[in-house]
Amino acid sequence: MRRLESRIGDKRVLLLVKAFLKSGILGRDGQIRGSGTGTPQGGILSPLLANVALSVLDEHFDQHTISTVDRAKRRRHGLANYRLIRYADDFVIMVSGARAQAEALLPEVAAVLGTMGFALSAEKTMITHIDEGLDFLGWRIQRHRKRGTATHYVNTYPSKKALRAITTKVKTAIGARRSRHHGRAWHEITRRTEGFVERRMR
Repeated sequence: MRRLESRIGDKRVLLLVKAFLKSGILGRDGQIRGSGTGTPQGGILSPLLANVALSVLDEHFDQHTISTVDRAKRRRHGLANYRLIRYADDFVIMVSGARAQAEALLPEVAAVLGTMGFALSAEKTMITHIDEGLDFLGWRIQRHRKRGTATHYVNTYPSKKALRAITTKVKTAIGARRSRHHGRAWHEITRRTEGFVERRMR
C-alpha cells in the first residue's frame, strides 16, 4: 500500500483498493472466507497491484538502460547487457552475454523482488538461449536459421499451450452443437476464435 500511496493522491481510490483486499473470497459453497494476504488468482485487482509492485523491477533495470555506444563498450570488455520486458507479473530479461552472466543475475532479481515480499517461482523461472526459444504471453519466440543461408531470424508464433486452449474451445463448441443447426455451430466457433486470430495477426 505504501507504493500505491506514493503514486495515488486520491484517498477514495486507496480506500477502494483496501476494501477489495479485505473483501474475502467467495467459495464454491457460497461461503465468504477472509484472505489474510494477497489477492485471489484471477481477481480484477491482481494485475493492477502486480503492475504497481513490480515497478521496482522497472526502476532497477532502468539503471542498465544505456546508449548503443556504451553497450558496445561493455561487450568489448566482456560485460553483459540487459533489457527487461514486463507485462504485469510476467517478465523476460534479455541478456546479451554468456549463460554464466544470466545465472549470476538471478540472485540480483530475487533480491529486488524480495523488497516487495515476492519470490521467483522455481517452476516458472528458467534460463534459455534464444535458439532454444521460450513461451511468453501465449507466444513462442525462437530464433531460426533461414534454410540454405547463414542468416538467422527471430520468429514469433502461437505457443503450443495457446493452440491447445483454442483447440479445446473449438471442440467444445462443436460437441455442444453437433445435433443443432450447422450455421449456429459455425457462428459459435467464429465467436470463440475471432479474438484469437485477431491477436495472432497483429
